[in-house]
Amino acid sequence: MRLLLSLALTLTATTALAAPPPPAGQTNPDWPCHQRLVPQLTAATYWAGPPLPDHVDWRADKRVAAVVQATAPRDIPADEGEKALARFADKVPKGQRADLYPKVFAGIVEEVNGQRGAVITRIQELARRQRDMGELVSKATTELQAIPPQTADPAQQQQRAEIVQRRGYLIRNFEEVERTLRYTCEVPVDLEARLGAYARVLTSRLPS
Repeated sequence: MRLLLSLALTLTATTALAAPPPPAGQTNPDWPCHQRLVPQLTAATYWAGPPLPDHVDWRADKRVAAVVQATAPRDIPADEGEKALARFADKVPKGQRADLYPKVFAGIVEEVNGQRGAVITRIQELARRQRDMGELVSKATTELQAIPPQTADPAQQQQRAEIVQRRGYLIRNFEEVERTLRYTCEVPVDLEARLGAYARVLTSRLPS
């Protein structure tokens, strides 16, 4: 019981956890990342080559579909994707590059946007979960502070021990979500960097 009471005192002294505030100028409470929320990426942001096609059915071209599927998935390391894209690009006859490369990049951007959208949804779900956890920790802290730390009442001692256990579980969950968020917040950034690298692979091989 002394150990539980000591833990209770330590936890009581701890400031109630709360989800980190959004960056300055950002009011979306479900977006906890430091990077600005950009719901969808635009191909033209990264592309410096010939005009990109509008509403292209890139899946209809087997060559384009194959290279998109070989480079766009997030589980393919970016450096491997660049190599695969370079191998494809080098095999395209120079006279076809100005027409084919934009279709390839448009397909990659479409696929990356789909993956990125799923990640953004996951981040927002985690942010809401973390906020709920923070509120529960705060509530448990208030309950703990309402019971005297050195109470001699066995019923209150038991109640404090239960609150300490519950609060500790909530804190661990809060911290686990925090660690997951730190990793997940980097995924959209990595996908944006991948698009920039892929665009450079293709535009560097365009005929002068």
